[in-house]
Amino acid sequence: MRRAGGFSLLELVAVLSIFALVALIGVQVIQATVRTSDRLTAISEASGRLALGLGLLRQDLNAAVPRGFTPPGGGEQPALTVRQGAGFSLSVGGLARLDPGATGFGRVTWRYEPSTGRVLRQVWTSLTPGGRPPPETVVLQDVRRFELASYAVQGGWRPGFASDPREIALLPLGLRVRLDHARAEAVETVVSLR
Repeated sequence: MRRAGGFSLLELVAVLSIFALVALIGVQVIQATVRTSDRLTAISEASGRLALGLGLLRQDLNAAVPRGFTPPGGGEQPALTVRQGAGFSLSVGGLARLDPGATGFGRVTWRYEPSTGRVLRQVWTSLTPGGRPPPETVVLQDVRRFELASYAVQGGWRPGFASDPREIALLPLGLRVRLDHARAEAVETVVSLR
């Protein structure tokens, strides 16, 4: 007797099992691809934020000017004030002149919070400001160490900067900022100020 065309139940079960196995492998490959893509996106965003923060830092260091700063409360401060391990304040030039009579000189403060691993930046648009302090902006995160060193002809690189109270406009020959970042490990920025 001749068999009717079609598949037997056994053949159908075998084909469906093979199809299910191939579909399962395909789903796992797609899930792994999505996880990898998400991880690479997160790394890219973190690297972009780090690059932006380091770019701002280098820009501020390169814009250093030998001018004192008088905060709203009074009492003139040196062109560079360092709080070792906690940040620094620096008089800078080249700021946008938003107000009539503005000189383009200002003050930038970089403050490190060891407890949170954040580095914050604050910009005063004048060297003799009045009113309230400007807001701080978080520039870097996941920082484990933030230190500034200065270079002098006699002595080379030294931690911090000891300003001379008689010459508040004095700047060192060079500045070096080192930070340890959770993703990038040790990062160093060096600029010459002369």
